Amino acid sequence: MKRGQFNFAWMFAIIVGGAILFLAIFGAMRTGDTYRFQADTEIAKSLSVITDPLQAGFAEGSYGKISFRQETRINNICLGGGFGKNDISVSTRSNIGEAWNLPGGATSIHNKYFFSNEASSGLEYYVFSKPFNFPYEISDLIFMTVDNYCFLNAPEEIADIVVGMNIENIEVDNCTLINPVNVCFGVGDDCDVMVYGSCGSRCDSIYDEGTVSKSGGDMKYVGNLMYAAIFSDKLIYDCNVERLMYRNGKIAEEFVAKADLMDARGCNTNLRSDLAVWGGLTINATSNDLIGLRSMAENMDSKNDRELCGVW
Repeated sequence: MKRGQFNFAWMFAIIVGGAILFLAIFGAMRTGDTYRFQADTEIAKSLSVITDPLQAGFAEGSYGKISFRQETRINNICLGGGFGKNDISVSTRSNIGEAWNLPGGATSIHNKYFFSNEASSGLEYYVFSKPFNFPYEISDLIFMTVDNYCFLNAPEEIADIVVGMNIENIEVDNCTLINPVNVCFGVGDDCDVMVYGSCGSRCDSIYDEGTVSKSGGDMKYVGNLMYAAIFSDKLIYDCNVERLMYRNGKIAEEFVAKADLMDARGCNTNLRSDLAVWGGLTINATSNDLIGLRSMAENMDSKNDRELCGVW
């Protein structure tokens, strides 16, 4: 009888002790998850700030690298409709609890255009930017990547840009980077991404406009949007282009008002009617409309250069 009582008491102590230990571990994990959520939210907020110096501004481009102490996953969700936004959220890998925590709170970025994969993870992120003019300055394009890239058969003007910016994760031909994404221009073997130029004799380069083809689908581009199509998912690309075109249309509206003011002050411009039409064409345009719009953009830019009082 006493022996049975002893066994029961011992078993009861083990069960209660195990429950207490479980609750302690569970509480620690919950506390850790809460801390990770807060920390990941702060990282997402900081991305908007630390990329400010990387915007091209008046330069031809800007490059920088963001390094993390532990593997970090960055999620990029683009939401269109009007000016739209990029919702950036972050989750970090940890040995406590789940390998990947749920993403922290998303930071909404309304005044920038982040082109990347919808989700990518790594210790180092390579970020560079290029300006986008169509025909006037619209905004800087920010490209964020973790993969290595090898540009094959790239024309001299594109190779010079990549080499000149000293972007660490991109090489041109004879690549030594580990497991690169092969980006082929025009022709090539073992290509992950194909870039086809379609610009004729009016262009400085055949690749001033064209199509980027990859597993997610084809993307039409003009100018520096070529890089955006190479480095981002199609969903992110199409959404951001729609945002850019809406911004383009709104800028055109401001330039129409500026043209009226210039005329009133005796510095006449012939661009007012062009800008009014341009605003209507671009405000709801998509990536599929880019190449068709480019001729009008070039004509407007040439007309603006010839005028005594340029609108931009």
